[in-house]
Amino acid sequence: MQQERTASRTPAELATSILAGAAIALGICLLMLALAAWLIAQGTLGEEWTERAGVAGPFLGCLIGGGYAIACVRGRALVVGLAVSGLSVLLWLLAGLLFWGGVSPTDGLAHLLAAGLGGGLAGVLSATRKKRRK
Repeated sequence: MQQERTASRTPAELATSILAGAAIALGICLLMLALAAWLIAQGTLGEEWTERAGVAGPFLGCLIGGGYAIACVRGRALVVGLAVSGLSVLLWLLAGLLFWGGVSPTDGLAHLLAAGLGGGLAGVLSATRKKRRK
């Protein structure tokens, strides 16, 4: 029974969990950006909120998506959280290159930092202390 608990996940399970976390992160980011765009178009929020929503979306998405992936893997919390944020940024850049044309690397710097902070915070908050052996 002890070996079942400490058995590590297969690489396929780890990759699937990270990919699912990145998909959740992208979905939450897009929903948050769509909600912000709708509120700005309605006049509820001012136009200065566009930049704030562009930073808050990736942060919240990677925080929740990283938390999901960490819960699935149950180990290596910080590495999994940062992997989710890195993969979500790569997918976001790929979508930008495919659908919007010329994207420079400096355009997504705030997005990259917010996603990295969200995934890292998910890893730090989900980390468990190891028990000391006597």
